[in-house]
Amino acid sequence: MTSTPELTTRDVLQQVDRRLSLIEEDLRGLDAKVDTKIGAVEAKLDSKFHLVVGLILASWFSMMGALLLK
Repeated sequence: MTSTPELTTRDVLQQVDRRLSLIEEDLRGLDAKVDTKIGAVEAKLDSKFHLVVGLILASWFSMMGALLLK
């Protein structure tokens, strides 16, 4: 019979450390991707917000002009 080498505590801790390092790298990559997507969405929302505010102000000014210049 061939004997299987026993894993020492150090071997197990090295494997755990390696796996945790890989998970941390994956999370950093996902974090960067999410930040990029959120930045793009915020830019779209900002432009739509400015458009809506402009439309509201324009309609308010036209309403006030119509009432005052009647």
